[in-house]
Amino acid sequence: MRIGGAAFVLWAGLMSAGAAFGHGGASGIVKERMDVMSDISRNMKSMGTMLKGGSAFNPDLVIDAGDAIAAHAGDRLTALFPEGSDHAPTEASPEIWKNWSAFSASAENMKAAALALKRVAEAGEGKKEIAGAFGKLAATCKSCHEVFRIKK
Repeated sequence: MRIGGAAFVLWAGLMSAGAAFGHGGASGIVKERMDVMSDISRNMKSMGTMLKGGSAFNPDLVIDAGDAIAAHAGDRLTALFPEGSDHAPTEASPEIWKNWSAFSASAENMKAAALALKRVAEAGEGKKEIAGAFGKLAATCKSCHEVFRIKK
């Protein structure tokens, strides 16, 4: 079973874009949020690799990764974006602070999608169902990055 082509392309593009820019010179809250985003990326990559067939199918990996991503999302994520933290080398767009309610909703959507993915794996669903839930989580990343991340 393969992860859907569009979901994997979306995920792979997001992961490679993040890896290309790194944390060069980041400190304080900017570094902290970049580290959180890197952890989210690592968890997405491990699930994506598994769903693409690059490692053995392991629902426990999905449960752990979904839990880790959910722990970083929602209010915990938005707390990493206080006003005035839009200085270099951040990739955070000024749109975050201009449209805080939409940004907060995106963070909550990511949390909900990560928990939904975790529940699918906990319920013993198969690879197809897990891939579908993974695609929904990846879509939350994409939609947030499209609006709230500076395009490099």
